[in-house]
Amino acid sequence: MIPPKPPNEPARLANLREYAILDSLPEEEFDDLTTIAAQICGTPVSLISLIDEDRQWFKSAQGMPPGWPQTSRDLAFCAYNIMEPKNTLMVRDARLDPRFENNDLVYNDLNVIFYAGVPLVSKEGFALGSLCVIDHVPRELSQSQLDALERLGRQVIKLFELRRTLSEAEQVARERAQAYAILRDFSHVIAHDLKAPLRNIRQAGEMLEEDYLPLLPEDGVQLLHMIQERARDASQMIDGVLRYSQITRSLKDAHEDVSIPQCIAQAERQVSNGGNCRVTYIGKVDRLYTSSIALLQTFQNLIGNALKFNDKEDCQVIIDCIHERGRGYVFTVEDNGPGIEPENQQAIFRLFHSIGLGKTQSHGVGLTIVQRLIEAVGGSIRVESTMGTGTKFIFVIPD
Repeated sequence: MIPPKPPNEPARLANLREYAILDSLPEEEFDDLTTIAAQICGTPVSLISLIDEDRQWFKSAQGMPPGWPQTSRDLAFCAYNIMEPKNTLMVRDARLDPRFENNDLVYNDLNVIFYAGVPLVSKEGFALGSLCVIDHVPRELSQSQLDALERLGRQVIKLFELRRTLSEAEQVARERAQAYAILRDFSHVIAHDLKAPLRNIRQAGEMLEEDYLPLLPEDGVQLLHMIQERARDASQMIDGVLRYSQITRSLKDAHEDVSIPQCIAQAERQVSNGGNCRVTYIGKVDRLYTSSIALLQTFQNLIGNALKFNDKEDCQVIIDCIHERGRGYVFTVEDNGPGIEPENQQAIFRLFHSIGLGKTQSHGVGLTIVQRLIEAVGGSIRVESTMGTGTKFIFVIPD
């Protein structure tokens, strides 16, 4: 007798394929469950069977003779099992059951006489196959054995879900890597095809200002200055894209023992502080093991922003670091600048988010890079700010 098919068969098959498990290699976790099922039920054979369009395929097969990775669906006991997803199917003697009395699996080398199978039901509600046990003689299972088999069936589904989640995460990682590769390629296009024309525009503007400024009317002078300003902005944005696309390449270098005070001092020198802002480190942590490049560029950007947006005569940046067990190294970088409006405190980490503070305009590339650096070493960053008082960045680098 050929087994019937569920009324939702197309959707069921589509759901089965979402798990990308058919024809996959053996996995110890699934073999453990079939081994336990056979031991609990006292049977020589235990299977995790998935019902495909025209076959049943075994993800795990304990006690099966060699050369049986699958069978025809027309012969599959589990093809009947999926018809009633809420019920366990038990066949005491297949030779006496009209559904199986002429089934080749009963009389060939498999000698399937007794069968008990728990439907494997996905979280979407589709019966994908079954966890089943097989014996070569007529028998029954006790209620405790059936309960244990059903519990093991739920564990099989949990492994399916975990496997699918990991597969989806790997796909996201591949897509992200591809996107980064595209961004890197695009950065080369920007470097070669856009920077040169912009440089020519700026040079032409400088020549025009030098040779013809007295001949221009007032509105012409304003237009010339606007062209030069926009060219400078565009050039800075291009440089930001280049830095953003290339920044994590350096993180492939090995981590190392980093002196926090020396790292801060180096960051000060690179932003050309020149004593315009007092930077003080008050933390008790002197060293940590991390990416020196990530930490240096984070300090460089945060100290540079404090200097850039400073609106006080006495510019101050106070840096602290404490170690929290189970969390890592918690840094705070606090300035006494103008502060950031509440509606901008999350947006500042977006690439090219524009924010104006006083007379200074920022395109947000630096903070985007900082966030990417911190996340690349497994950490996180957030901001707290009060208008008129200052801004505090808190970032965590895990142990």
